[in-house]
Amino acid sequence: MNQHSYNIIFIIALILWIIYRRVRRNIGWQHLNQGKMLFRMILFFIIGLIFFAAGIAHPVSLISDIVGIILGIILAYYGSSITSFEQREDRLYYRPNIWIGSIVTFLFLARFVYRFYGIFVGGTYAKLQQGQPNDFQNIGYSVGNSWTSGLMLIMFAYYIVYYMILLRKQKQIPHLEGK
Repeated sequence: MNQHSYNIIFIIALILWIIYRRVRRNIGWQHLNQGKMLFRMILFFIIGLIFFAAGIAHPVSLISDIVGIILGIILAYYGSSITSFEQREDRLYYRPNIWIGSIVTFLFLARFVYRFYGIFVGGTYAKLQQGQPNDFQNIGYSVGNSWTSGLMLIMFAYYIVYYMILLRKQKQIPHLEGK
């Protein structure tokens, strides 16, 4: 095997690990950890801001980004309204709706796999190996291309707003006040 094969195997293994962790967070009771949620909110905000900034120069991308953010916020409000809470041994747990989280994850992963396929299998990577600079510019543009970032921003907006709502609801639960 050459270095290129090892890189592809590493990328596939990383993607499968991310998918596993994402699916695991959508199933069953999850500990409501304020520090982890704040970290994820900040991380998703920064990454989402990068995607949004990449699409500002292109009107179609800007529209798709705004639509993605609005859809993410709507899904977050709906998902948080059907989220269950439970207190166990002075710790608060929540159970997210498996369908809402799965839809958001599927949209993100489907678009990610589509872009991965377009770059590596669709020939763009091979053309880059041959030194065609215009295709490199297309890869850079693909971050903000058409509906790509809009679909990804659904996930970013969803988790930012969803975690904010969960943290607000945590403060409203009377059993945990003062702890």
